[in-house]
Formats: sequence, structure tokens, C-alpha cells
Amino acid sequence: MVLVLQVLVLGGGFVGEYLTDILEETGINYASTTTDGRNGTIKWRFSEKDDGSDTQTSTLPFAKTVVVTFPLLGSSAAKRLVESYTRRDWHAVFGSNKATPRWIYLGSTRAFKERPSNRYTIPNVIAGGARLEAEEYMINNFGGCVLNLAGLWGGKRVPSGWGRFYTTKEKLRGRLEDRSLHLLHGADAARAIWAVIVSKNTGSLAGRWLVSDARVYDILYTIIQDDRLRGFLSALLGEEEEVRKLLNANSIEEVMMGESAVTKRIDSSHFWRDFEIEPKYFYVRDEPDPY
Repeated sequence: MVLVLQVLVLGGGFVGEYLTDILEETGINYASTTTDGRNGTIKWRFSEKDDGSDTQTSTLPFAKTVVVTFPLLGSSAAKRLVESYTRRDWHAVFGSNKATPRWIYLGSTRAFKERPSNRYTIPNVIAGGARLEAEEYMINNFGGCVLNLAGLWGGKRVPSGWGRFYTTKEKLRGRLEDRSLHLLHGADAARAIWAVIVSKNTGSLAGRWLVSDARVYDILYTIIQDDRLRGFLSALLGEEEEVRKLLNANSIEEVMMGESAVTKRIDSSHFWRDFEIEPKYFYVRDEPDPY
């Protein structure tokens, strides 16, 4: 008899580690892959190169739900992964030629520019790029459930340290017109995936869901304790009248920071309501990870 798992997690990285914890806690049998086979996972790597065969997935176990945690670049990559996996002898496993696994694919919220954007908002094609193309293909051709996750944090991923991405005064300047920051703790991302896995309303799962912790943060408030960035901001206020007007301030001390100073971009209420769970872990600057 062929072993059929409830869940196969392709990519046991940041979110995958939280997810396997909750799968174990709730007694769901699963397998997970990593590129090096660490910690008892299956050693496996998806190749973007199309060699015309199904050998890429031949070593993977059968599972009722497959969670893809890594980005697929373009519709051809999505098609190759899904078709090579489902082209195997599913009839012998499930007793039906129509039986195929459910697909859960993790994306980002980068392509959503409207204020606020929700699961019905049309994403920006240019901003989404190849990753968005793969998401659309998953949804339209395989009935996939795409979870567009907000900025992931937890453990060593600390939002206050993200000031390292603003290496020049110009890069910080480019962030001042949209300071909104949407976050999702890795544990809540895992809980969201778990909620999809155990949901009995399988017919309504297909499509796109935006998932954040339902709050909006101010990136400036989050990173401004960095002395280098304070120097950048002070210089910008001193040099540019447009920046002073934008921030309605002449000095750092006058800049209003925090949730009230930014506009929500991501509305994830559809997800939390329809799956009847709520986010549990929220970021507070200078406080330890609540997980």
C-alpha cells in the first residue's frame, strides 16, 4: 500500500519550520523538504530548468495537500511543478483519476498597491512580476489557494533591524511617501496555512487571500532608532522643502510617527473572518518576540 500523507511541505524554511511545529502539535502527518535534507527532511530542490521529464518530483511522497513555500518564477514553472507531481499514478493511490492534491502557494503582498487592498483587489502586474504570473496560473488552472503574506517576522527576523535595507539617504527618501508596514509573525503565517489545510469548505478555498496581522505599522517609527537613519532623515529635513512638507515637520522631533501617521494598505479581514481564527502575535518595538 502506498503511503499517502495529509500534507507535503515543499520548502522547510522560515514559515515551514513554524508550520511543521503546528502540524506535529495537531497530529497531522506530513513530510517536509529542504535543499540539504536537514533535521529529518527530504533532500529536494526544484529546478527552474525544464528537462521534459517528471523526475523532479518522482522522489516526493503522495500527499492530499501540497504547500509550496518558495517562489515560482512564471507560469511555466508553476505548470511544471504541479503537472509533474500530479502526472503520477494518482488513480492507484486514491481510486479515482480525478483525485489530485490541493495546492497552497505562498506569495507576497508586493503586487497590491490600492489602499486598502483585499482579496478581491486586482494586483499590479508590473509590481508582481513572474511571481504573480505563477500565482495566477496556480489559481486559474489548478484551483490553488494562494496566501499573499505580509512582511514576515519572528525569531531572528526583527523589523527594527530592517533599517539595513536603507543604505543611502535616497533610499530612505523613497520610503517616506509610503511608510505603511504590514507584518505577519511566522507562527501566525503557519496558523493561517493550517486553517486552510483543515478547512472543510474546500470548494471556497481556491483563489487569493491577503494575510497580515490586521494592523498597520509605521516603518519610520520601527527603524528610526538607528543612528545612521536618524542622520539621513535629519539631512533630508534640512535639505528638502518637499520632505518638510511631506512630514509636516522641520526636525526629527516634530515628525509624527506611529500607526496614526500611516494609511492601511492591506486588509486581511476576509481571511481571518472566513477561516474563523485571529492573529495572535503582534510586533511591539523594543519588546521581545511574543511567540
